[in-house]
Amino acid sequence: MSKLIPRKAENPFQPFGSSYFGEVATDTFLYRLLHLSLDAGERWYLYATRIQEDKNTDAVEYVLGVFDNIGQAEYFLMLHQGNELKIPALRLAQPVVLRVEAGIPCYPVYAGVYRVGFKSYVVAKTDDPEVRSVNYVQSYKTQYLGEFDEVACCLAIYTHFDTRLRGCSMC
Repeated sequence: MSKLIPRKAENPFQPFGSSYFGEVATDTFLYRLLHLSLDAGERWYLYATRIQEDKNTDAVEYVLGVFDNIGQAEYFLMLHQGNELKIPALRLAQPVVLRVEAGIPCYPVYAGVYRVGFKSYVVAKTDDPEVRSVNYVQSYKTQYLGEFDEVACCLAIYTHFDTRLRGCSMC
């Protein structure tokens, strides 16, 4: 049975319209999954909030990915729970917490920085609200990876990250 969609009796997802919202907690992260039916198609947003020991510190919000099916979201959740260093997480440019207000999903814009050691992926909004610009930054060098919709952007980053990780003699 899926970790994100438990048995019917304990399903944390509350439908509103054609969308779903749910939470799964571990000792270190609170994971949130948001499913939306958009004009661009189905979107599954997987968010993670690092649980802070010090309650006076602001929570750190991440996006683990934007996917076009729940299977991909569950796979990346499993990888992140196994070893959070295997999955780069986008620290949100705007620290807006995913929430539902009056039955309407309020979710942060998929934009920010993925940091992996001294390497980063910068995801920025473009003039087109459906498209994100992606740059890979290592030390003082920047490599433009392209412009993508959210799902393709996420997959392009993971593909680039995985390719570089496999070729890294220090990893």
